[in-house]
Amino acid sequence: MMTTLEAQKMRLLEELRQAHEQIALIKVQPYPDFKILNYYMDTVRRNTQLVEMIDTHLFEDERQRGCAG
Repeated sequence: MMTTLEAQKMRLLEELRQAHEQIALIKVQPYPDFKILNYYMDTVRRNTQLVEMIDTHLFEDERQRGCAG
């Protein structure tokens, strides 16, 4: 069973994948739109931080369950 945090992490990872695809597409354009590029770069930074925070929280939950069991 997937927890809410695990589901959120999966959604963020999918957004990260899509953002990386868009960044790659923008970079090959002869005249890339830097506003859109910056938007996707910010999305990657934000989502990466959120995934790291979720991982930290999930790891802590697993550790606590291991000690309690």
